[in-house]
Amino acid sequence: MRFAKWPKPTAYVETARKRSAFAAKRRREREKLPLFADMIAAGQHSVDEEMARRAEWRPDQQQRLRDERASVWRRARARLFAFPETTRRTIRRIWRDCPYPADPYSFADLLHQIRVGRVNPDRPPWKFHARVKARTTPDPQRFADAFKRVGQRMVEPAPGLPAIEARQYCGNLGNGILFLDAVPSMLDEGDVTIRVRGVCTNADITLIGRLASEAERRPVKVVRVDVPQTREGGFSHRLLILACSATKRHDPGWMPAWERYDGPLWQTWRAVDPDRRLARVCFLSARYGFRAGDSPIEDYDARLTSDLAERLIAGGMTTRWPRPPSPGKPDTYGSHPGCEIASLAYHGTRPFTNVALVGGGLYIKVMRAFLEGFREMRCLTPDAEVTEINAGIGVMRQRLRSWLEAGRGR
Repeated sequence: MRFAKWPKPTAYVETARKRSAFAAKRRREREKLPLFADMIAAGQHSVDEEMARRAEWRPDQQQRLRDERASVWRRARARLFAFPETTRRTIRRIWRDCPYPADPYSFADLLHQIRVGRVNPDRPPWKFHARVKARTTPDPQRFADAFKRVGQRMVEPAPGLPAIEARQYCGNLGNGILFLDAVPSMLDEGDVTIRVRGVCTNADITLIGRLASEAERRPVKVVRVDVPQTREGGFSHRLLILACSATKRHDPGWMPAWERYDGPLWQTWRAVDPDRRLARVCFLSARYGFRAGDSPIEDYDARLTSDLAERLIAGGMTTRWPRPPSPGKPDTYGSHPGCEIASLAYHGTRPFTNVALVGGGLYIKVMRAFLEGFREMRCLTPDAEVTEINAGIGVMRQRLRSWLEAGRGR
């Protein structure tokens, strides 16, 4: 059993610093109410008396804490032996490598979570994560069962015509998330046109048309809006991944990364693309990992080493950065690359077709490894063009400027 021993009771150690601290406390109490200083002083005890009280009180307090922890351990072990033998062996095994502190309170809480069914000892949550399942409606009977209204937006009913307000719906028939725009006709009694965006089959289109016609009680025209998601198909979405900068603004508090970093490459990007329209910008940091350029960060000083680069690569798309300050802390700090790239690529609906990797050798190595994960998440098109910019700082600034300028007019 993993067990952290509690220190044995020790005698109270008296120091000059403790004596002066208590004397200062007595003085502050008198100065707080100067009109009653004499009365307060009469009720105070001396420094020697306080040290004697602490010397007597400390061993008793430590012994009470030891007794309390021992009592919790005994109750927890009794709960452990209430489980079947096979379950006990499993609990002992997962307790040896779990991230919880090796104290009786954590062990008792783990047993309680197992007993009430919140933790499966065969699939502990620090090793296995519940598979995320999309909420689908494979065989809906009504339009409202399959699609929910999520708002409205302005769309053009036809090229050149003024934009009108269209209802927007969202749903999933089993092949992927779908967004529907119900565009009313320009005529009072005209048909409604539903524009479908997302992955769907011809059978899904037919089903949407039938359900929508029944809901609208009039003919409905369903049109699939296929957005080409390859460079050859005319789709363009550019991503710029910059290495973090040792030169930073030292303003206190949190501020967006693209304002915090002030190195030469970041200055070039701000000069060429002040409106941030030529590419989506993100960065790779030795402290924060892969993040979007507008992510708030604090001032810090960290360097990307070979060991840290390997850890970033091994962590892949699902490891959060920065890591927790200690192994006993929950893994809820920071953000992971998969979350960041999904947001940048609109969850795969607008994958990137052109990527620029800008930074030193170690940064390029990590960025190159991350691209494979981006492709698996469909946030990067199979035929995406990848440009690596790694040279002297002057050459890198020139090539970065050229890559950004190539995006104008797209």
